[in-house]
Amino acid sequence: MFERYTERARRVIFFARYEASQFGSPSIETEHLLLGLLREDKPLRIHMLDSDIDSLRKEIERQRPSREKIATSVDLPLSRESKEVLAYASEEAEALHHNVIDSGHFVMALLRTGDSLAATLLRQHGIGQEYRDKVRETTDAAVPPPPPPRERAVDRTRSWYEGQKREAAVSFRSAAAALEALLDAAVENIDNSSEEHAQRRLKRKPWSRKQALGHLIDLATAHHQWLARALVEPRLAITSPPQDEWVAAQQYESVSWPDAVDLWICLNRLLLHLLLFIPEEKASMPCRIGIEEPIPLLKVIERYIAHSEDIIGQIMSRL
Repeated sequence: MFERYTERARRVIFFARYEASQFGSPSIETEHLLLGLLREDKPLRIHMLDSDIDSLRKEIERQRPSREKIATSVDLPLSRESKEVLAYASEEAEALHHNVIDSGHFVMALLRTGDSLAATLLRQHGIGQEYRDKVRETTDAAVPPPPPPRERAVDRTRSWYEGQKREAAVSFRSAAAALEALLDAAVENIDNSSEEHAQRRLKRKPWSRKQALGHLIDLATAHHQWLARALVEPRLAITSPPQDEWVAAQQYESVSWPDAVDLWICLNRLLLHLLLFIPEEKASMPCRIGIEEPIPLLKVIERYIAHSEDIIGQIMSRL
């Protein structure tokens, strides 16, 4: 709801909630929003001298006598009129072609609430529709610059490891080179596939290309855990590898294709990073997967890469 609000506008609501608690009000009323604005909206404070601000608060206190204070930890809802103010503020921002909603828009919105206490007090202190010009000037300056474009995994340098280039142990060098080559090929080709292409079925598997990538995400996640365990355990015993039926259960079909591509690339960059730190003596470490006979850790890695190459090849295929 508050995505378009500036930090200043959010503070107005925060202080309005505080003022409501001090008055013992069960909801945040328009007069509490006005008191919040007097803390945050500089043009409004400049227009109203300190004496006017004091008299305005005294008038609110006279018309809304304080009850027992409410703890600030208690959530207070916006009143119906205050909800209208937020809606009007959005309309005011759009009318001025502002991308954000700032405190000045709240002032204009309060003036539209008819005979509310806040609107009445604003008009009594000389705040009217001409305030729009001040809102235009101050809000234009409050618009933050657009955020830089988000850097995707396919746009980054290929290595997860950002330090000095490290070489894998002798037995793992071929596997590391194969995984790196697979990632290079995927970065160059797989992301060029459209969403329509991602929905097409594989030739040799009962999956769409998107589902197949989901399977590879499951597999990469599992192998990351296995390699992490291999670094600290003398042998590896795995109950079972990821199952094919997990793909449908996790609804990979509904996942964004670019997000799935980025996730698979990041996971495999992490695996490549781990390969650089596995010591030579771990290459022959026995690993039992399910009911299979134990095989060396190096063989586990080579099987993973070979399977990934097969599936990625089918995903990139245009047939």
